[in-house]
Amino acid sequence: MTDSIILNLKKVIKGILPIIIFVLILSIILKIDIGTIIRFLSSSLLVIMGLTLFTTGTDISLNEMGKNISNLLIKKKNIILILIVSLLLGTFITLLEPEFLTIGYEAGNIPTSILLISVSISIGIFLMLAMYRILKRINLRYYIIISYLLIFFVLTISNFQVVPFAFDMGSVVVGAISAPFILAFGGNLASKMKRKDSSEFGILSFCAIGPILMILILSLIYKPNIMYDSDPILKQLDFLETLWTNFYQVFMSLSLLVIFYLVLTRKTKKKKIEQRKIMIGLIMVLVGITLFLTGGDVGFFKLAYLLGSKLGNINKIIIILIGGIFGFLIAKIEPNVKVLVSYVDKVTNGGIKDKFLETWLCIGVSISFMLSLFRVLNGYSVMIFLIPTYFLAIFFAFFTPTNFLGLSFDAGGVVTGSMSSSFLLPLLIGVASIISNNYLNEAFGVMALISVIPIIILEIVGMIYNIEVKNDNTKYLDDKIIDYGEV
Repeated sequence: MTDSIILNLKKVIKGILPIIIFVLILSIILKIDIGTIIRFLSSSLLVIMGLTLFTTGTDISLNEMGKNISNLLIKKKNIILILIVSLLLGTFITLLEPEFLTIGYEAGNIPTSILLISVSISIGIFLMLAMYRILKRINLRYYIIISYLLIFFVLTISNFQVVPFAFDMGSVVVGAISAPFILAFGGNLASKMKRKDSSEFGILSFCAIGPILMILILSLIYKPNIMYDSDPILKQLDFLETLWTNFYQVFMSLSLLVIFYLVLTRKTKKKKIEQRKIMIGLIMVLVGITLFLTGGDVGFFKLAYLLGSKLGNINKIIIILIGGIFGFLIAKIEPNVKVLVSYVDKVTNGGIKDKFLETWLCIGVSISFMLSLFRVLNGYSVMIFLIPTYFLAIFFAFFTPTNFLGLSFDAGGVVTGSMSSSFLLPLLIGVASIISNNYLNEAFGVMALISVIPIIILEIVGMIYNIEVKNDNTKYLDDKIIDYGEV
């Protein structure tokens, strides 16, 4: 375990060091006050420690718990039980997801309890449908295309103002705890089914469809007036208060998951060493996410907003280029990006290298954020970019190899996590505050736009890869040919 911690620490430092250096250079040039810079550096240490512990702990706890539950369900050979457990898991693991609870939006007159419960249940339903697809060998392509066409149909009759908020929610609800657990649970079940068309990919992306549909439906009932919560921008967050809040929320989320896990596996014989290892991993996840979220909230958010407000006064092209650099660097330290690329490398037996996937994801986030800045700087509505890009993603879905298709949409979900919320979002708001009196509303849709470009890029990469594979008369990633076996 010590070797794993050291290895992950080296990777985290290597990933975050360029951001620290780039931020310091910009802070000096733009004359950011020394207090904010010191706060950022201190928070960077928390992010480094937190991300290291989270990455290490996830491998030995959340991943193992997800696998153990899916193994248990497979032994039962009861499709109804699998679907019911999937529904409950998806609902409960989302209900207390820290990133979900701390989302910076207020959905107007939609009651908070209604919003949280409805969105959580929608994820449970779509996780259940994802498991049903695997069990019944339904092509993922049909699921994704039909689901998004349904979204666009509901969109035409729903409150137009709520659309960016709905897509943002679909991008961020798959958080630090739920994403690795769902990947392990669903992916392991798919691989153990021994079916050539049971793709391990696409489960996360399908779960993210639920919140979009649910919020669009709620908008028909409540007619909400969506507003952005400006509190994190206008006030200096207290370190101890933020630390405790994040600890409490993560603790409650993990506790609910542990109780659910123990209830399901109470009759299974697990070695004490294995159980102790899982518990140690959960403690590492608890401390890791708490430190990570606190570092982002306390140090990154404020500095990013100040940098954005300073950058808003310079040349637009320079702003967009700087934003592109930030988008690339932030994606490299996004926790769930690391979880996904590591998972993909394992289940494909190195067929899709983690560095290869990570690089393309970072490029996708970079392009997405540059496009978001271009939109804000020129006063364009987010819908002008959001609807065509999603239609393009759906169009490419007809031609992308199945495994790359699922991977592409999964990737779109993981890039909009804690770091995007703590740095890219306030940076964009800061830029918007210089050119618009209604700058908070400019934030709507930014997470959705950041998520969709990586989907398109990976779909294109998949199509190119498929052409090269056919030319070589070899098929490495066609899930109709290969059975990956056990993860």
